[in-house]
Amino acid sequence: MTRTRSTSIACLTLTAAASLAALATPQLAEACGGTFCDAGPTVMPVDQTGESIVFWIDENGGDPYTEAHIQIEYEGEAERFAWIIPVMEVPEVLVSSQALFDNTLAATVPTFTTTNTSIGDCGGSVGFCLAASFDAAGGDRGSFSTGAAEGEGDTDGVDILDRGQAGAFEYVTLTGDSIDEVIDWLDMAGYAQDPDAPPILQEYLDEDFVFVAVKLKSGAEVDEIHPLAIRYPGTEPCIPIRLTRIAAIDDMRIRAFFLGEERVAPSNWPHVVLNHSRFDWVNGPALNYDEVVGLAIDEAGGRAFVTEYAGTDAVVSPNGLYDPSWDAAAFETLEPVDVFTALENQGLYSCGLAFEDNCGFTHPQVEPLLEIYLPPPDNVAALEFWTCLECYADLIDLDAWNAGPGFASDFYDRVVLPGSHAVDMLEAASQLTRLYTLISPHEMVEDPLFHPVEGLDGVDSDISATRVNDCDGGPTYYELADGTQIAVTEDGTMPALPDNPAAARIEQVPMTGPAQVETDNGAAIDAALDDYNKTRLTGPEPGCSIGRAGLEGLLAMLSLFGIAFFSRARRPERSS
Repeated sequence: MTRTRSTSIACLTLTAAASLAALATPQLAEACGGTFCDAGPTVMPVDQTGESIVFWIDENGGDPYTEAHIQIEYEGEAERFAWIIPVMEVPEVLVSSQALFDNTLAATVPTFTTTNTSIGDCGGSVGFCLAASFDAAGGDRGSFSTGAAEGEGDTDGVDILDRGQAGAFEYVTLTGDSIDEVIDWLDMAGYAQDPDAPPILQEYLDEDFVFVAVKLKSGAEVDEIHPLAIRYPGTEPCIPIRLTRIAAIDDMRIRAFFLGEERVAPSNWPHVVLNHSRFDWVNGPALNYDEVVGLAIDEAGGRAFVTEYAGTDAVVSPNGLYDPSWDAAAFETLEPVDVFTALENQGLYSCGLAFEDNCGFTHPQVEPLLEIYLPPPDNVAALEFWTCLECYADLIDLDAWNAGPGFASDFYDRVVLPGSHAVDMLEAASQLTRLYTLISPHEMVEDPLFHPVEGLDGVDSDISATRVNDCDGGPTYYELADGTQIAVTEDGTMPALPDNPAAARIEQVPMTGPAQVETDNGAAIDAALDDYNKTRLTGPEPGCSIGRAGLEGLLAMLSLFGIAFFSRARRPERSS
């Protein structure tokens, strides 16, 4: 896939030098255990594993730009952190907001609402619910003293296009005549490299990409890592999974969020609509959600995205993003002994049930900054020291307090500015799209591109079903929002139907116009469920089927004869 510079793309990934955090094990919450538990919805816990990227398509005023905000997960030594981002243009590199990721993930996480109802003579109303949850390399670090300075041009085949610092990171944007020269320069500059990276990087170099190389600043620790953003011209986001495969695991989770004026769809990968009858509604759909997603993607050829939410971005809470009371200037002339009080007055330390130890910092970058500028003395616990600085005034390290850019400057760069910008992004955009995929390294052979599309319908993150219990001995079944019905098995579980596809539809979404359906499994789903549901019917004659027309009017009469039945309604015609 060769791209010209007329199409501006940023590709985002972690190289193998930055290992991803281990995937969390799915967890199952306890059942309600009582009656009338229809308090739904059941929310899948916000899953922070895998890669999450927030794209903001900024079309307000002048030429359009895209910002790609990347959440970084890394476990390892600070010296081993190295990150290469292929881009088509020299971008701005910015500090991003962790709260933006937290709030966006929480606002769009799939939820499952199960309503319980009964038919027949139940001898009083009894309900229940089950709450399920799901999560749905060596070398010393150096500085930028090696190689050409900005504006010095070509040095031994390597062209340094930009360099700078962003929060805890330093970066350089470069290109070269060959990837070997680029790798040699990065090695000399202290960037840990993976031996599998050069052939993949060569592909990007051949396609006229340049590289943004990122590492932690000298002396920075892993707990200082924060999200980064890059801003570049154009409106076609890209995720460079070709490079990601170096550090990827099987069925790696990738979530891509898009803020803008329209819903966003994949350009060169299929889009999949899930078959909700494949969810385990008995034990909780969250338990097999990823299984259904993975099967649907496999049915689409192994590479595809599912839309988990598409609608207003007003669902994203502004809480914790930014507060006007955050004032970096207040720390410029402040004595170090008064720093904690100032943080507390600005709402950046508080107490409440939200904290595991009752009290804590309300922004993830505050504690790392205190570690830098007000390091706790030996044998004194960090919080004990910071919350009573006047008690340990003689032990404050004034050299640390006066070192580097200064607490006020770093506080502005890592706390105030990213938070204010996150609010600006949400206010400038009107729509939010959440796309999700599972992908393994051997499938990472084509970078997905994305584009805004006018006129597509929204997608609700809540998926609902009604559990119908027949108190006269008939089968229990689930009825989905579109009228689809699935009877549970005789032992009370969801049926395993090999002829029931996981993908309801597989489609391509063009730049304009409706989605182009490649595979519509509606008829296959109908047939599989109809054939199965008939085996769960009971009636006066074997094979007798009773339609839903006039169902409610027949209930009383049928119950007199002890007849319970089950049938499946025809679903409404599927639209593309």
